[in-house]
Amino acid sequence: MKKKILFFGTPHIAVPSLQAIAHNSAYEIVGVGVFSDKPVGRKQILTPCAVKTAALDLNLPVFEVNTKKELKALFKKVECDLAIVIAFGLIFPPSVLSTPPLGVVNVHFSDLPKYRGASPVQAAIINGDTQSVITWQRMVSALDAGDILWKTTHQIEHLNTLQTWENFAVYTADNFGKFLDAYTQGKITPVQQIEAEATFCGKFEKEDGHLAASEHSAEQIYNYWRAFQPWPGVSLITKSGLIKLIKVSLDPSNDAVILNCKNRTQLWVNELQIPGKKPQSATVMLSHQPDLLASA
Repeated sequence: MKKKILFFGTPHIAVPSLQAIAHNSAYEIVGVGVFSDKPVGRKQILTPCAVKTAALDLNLPVFEVNTKKELKALFKKVECDLAIVIAFGLIFPPSVLSTPPLGVVNVHFSDLPKYRGASPVQAAIINGDTQSVITWQRMVSALDAGDILWKTTHQIEHLNTLQTWENFAVYTADNFGKFLDAYTQGKITPVQQIEAEATFCGKFEKEDGHLAASEHSAEQIYNYWRAFQPWPGVSLITKSGLIKLIKVSLDPSNDAVILNCKNRTQLWVNELQIPGKKPQSATVMLSHQPDLLASA
């Protein structure tokens, strides 16, 4: 008999996994939980999230869940053996977590207990990690603190956040069949997380991308630049104001200008943007304003 699954997710990174499970004949997705359509763009047009669009394309039953009350009602209404959660921003109360026989499984993009929280990929890149982990964990009430069920390790060196998310979306989907088979057949031994090793990462703000070259090494600025793609981006704090870094590298380049950073390190800057103007070649900009990147 097929195992029945309730799936919860929002952004496009959850879509490949939804599709992979939906096309797996051993499992049946009995419902997809999403948030209500949100206003998007200047005209504030109500737009469904990526997971809702994919679920409708797959002819799966969709349930809009915006509150814990609605979440509890859904689990009473729809019977399932297991719930899967990928990037769904709602805390599941204990009564819900204990409802499915196989519990609620959350996919988190870090080597738990490292980088619990909202921005694990960005945190790993900022800290200069060369690899990261996709972790399947049994969801509990505490943030990302449940037992570890399954892990896969992947290289993230030189990738930015967007590239890492896209890769992890594919890797997660590729591994879901193997994970579900092992988990539903009782072949996985849960491993308790070591609380003393836990680290946390919160949501980043736009101001987190405002950096001074005198206070950060070239590698640190480069890692922030990678981590904050596509948002919020990195802007240098200069005497001229905030100057956004559009394209930079740690490798020497003939079509770049050198930014002197902390500890006598150097960053090669190819493209810059002044607020309100279009991105432009750094060499062209500094030929007109030699002191454009001078520290404040």
